[in-house]
Amino acid sequence: MEHTRRPRHGTPERHARTDGPATFTGRVLEVQRRTRDIAVIRVHCPEPIPFTVGQHIPIRSPLAPGIWRDYSPALPPNPEGLLEFHIRIVDGGAESRPLVAASHPGDEWTFGTPRGSLGDVLREYGTELDDDPAPGRHRLPEPDPRDILMIAGGTGLAPLRAILLEAADLPAPPKIHLVYGARTPGELYDLRTVIEMSRNLPNLTVTTAVEKRDDAPLTRPGPYSSHPAAPMPRLGVAADVAVRLHRDGGLSGKTVLIAGRGEMIEATREQLVAAGADPRFIHHDPVAKTTTSREAGRADLD
Repeated sequence: MEHTRRPRHGTPERHARTDGPATFTGRVLEVQRRTRDIAVIRVHCPEPIPFTVGQHIPIRSPLAPGIWRDYSPALPPNPEGLLEFHIRIVDGGAESRPLVAASHPGDEWTFGTPRGSLGDVLREYGTELDDDPAPGRHRLPEPDPRDILMIAGGTGLAPLRAILLEAADLPAPPKIHLVYGARTPGELYDLRTVIEMSRNLPNLTVTTAVEKRDDAPLTRPGPYSSHPAAPMPRLGVAADVAVRLHRDGGLSGKTVLIAGRGEMIEATREQLVAAGADPRFIHHDPVAKTTTSREAGRADLD
């Protein structure tokens, strides 16, 4: 998932962000072209970047000088300093096209300060109960944790996948339903990974949603867009599918995480609230104010 920030005229590249200069560097290890427009790029940072799942990190590459792009890692923080980014060519491709089309192992990337708090929802699930309280103390009954509904549009899958992996290590992982949406089946570029995750994580259920059953001739899907155990994708926008599956009062008790382009987030949030979701428990990155409509959720799945 990408956010692009251009430096103002006369502003040095390193100060394109308001939260200080970049402080980390890394080298590209692997570039996987998952479709014509989507690449998965893995990077190694000798000094691991201190971030939390769900955050986005500003990236500067020599392939697009003068431009910082914010991308969300698809892996949780790890001592090895390994990062994975899911990048799609968007908005004409002036910023994202060089990364997708021309990145190679050995390229050096520069990183700025992470920001965002999408993964903070895991805090309420992260405390292990004391089954043997000290004498004179009693453990009060804990309220049942809310199940989590995740709605991913296109490469918005990346931050949600990192949150899923982090949640798997919790003492009592919440039940999670991931609705993963794309325009066509071939654009479900990481389907193999999420299906394998669902087979190994009993708390995870995966549903896929596509707007069209047939791929465009130039989609060029790779092997990660399919899995023999994958269910048939539901037809419709991810938000429509999520509402249909939880229409019987199930949304009001869910914590909802949404990730995708800004227009998709706004349209999805509006639709969920109208269907009964509690807006206090709907989480996503801040988005600029735009005209919200159901049509916005259809085209902006990046």
